[in-house]
Amino acid sequence: MIKDGNFSQEILTALDSFFAEGRCPHAMLIDGGGEKQRTELARLAAKMIVCSNQDITPCGACENCRKADENIHPDIITVTKPDDRKFFVKNDVKKVVADAYLTPNDSLKKVYILSEVQQMNEECQNLLLKILEEPPHYTAFILTSQTANAVIGTVLSRVVRLRLGKAEDVQYSEKAVDVVTKLASAVSSPYEYDKIQATAPLDGNKKLTVEVLELFIAVLRDAVSLKSGGKILLDEFKNQSTELADKSSLKKLLDMYEAVCGLYRSLDNNPNYTLLSAVLCARL
Repeated sequence: MIKDGNFSQEILTALDSFFAEGRCPHAMLIDGGGEKQRTELARLAAKMIVCSNQDITPCGACENCRKADENIHPDIITVTKPDDRKFFVKNDVKKVVADAYLTPNDSLKKVYILSEVQQMNEECQNLLLKILEEPPHYTAFILTSQTANAVIGTVLSRVVRLRLGKAEDVQYSEKAVDVVTKLASAVSSPYEYDKIQATAPLDGNKKLTVEVLELFIAVLRDAVSLKSGGKILLDEFKNQSTELADKSSLKKLLDMYEAVCGLYRSLDNNPNYTLLSAVLCARL
């Protein structure tokens, strides 16, 4: 059994179960909790993967464990978004996919920690799909994210998930919650004015627009899930997702989801935020 004072026994037991009887997940997602906690747990999982001891993992004594502890293991590669960008860069993700086909240096497996994938847009996540579907036997991927809502369904279906509970670092402003609540009601209104009024606070407000789009994507995703007979992931906005699911067809929900995701992806191109709020209104 793993021992680590930074995590609850429940979390460690869940992680240990992923590696029981010599198994090793080819891809896992760590979501919820705080960013530091997610990072530390990802490093612990990576250490378990590269450990040389077949009986006790991680043993903490082998050369691979030592290098993992010192963050100098050549087969543990951490990938993050550039500091000067809002999202991961497509070419960086392509490099990860290409590099994954190269064999490990010191251990039997090579581990990629894709850190904070809530900062990875849908296009970049789709680039990962092929390698997650058919990874080389010597490759493993560990994804971390504030919330599973930020991970597209096709990626989510290809990972084993370790939940750390409610995300500590996801906090939406009262204004963003108010706008999303009004949007959820306005999309089913026959009056265009209601949509214009709901999106009006976004006019030229970059910070609020980013926050609202992030939240509305998650709410729409849960609405699609509810409409399809599934469950929601964002309990705090259950009412908004339920209202959308009750008042909209599945096709309309999917169309809105794709439209809002497209607008969110456009944020990396420094758009006109006054025009963007008008486009959002038109596409709803």
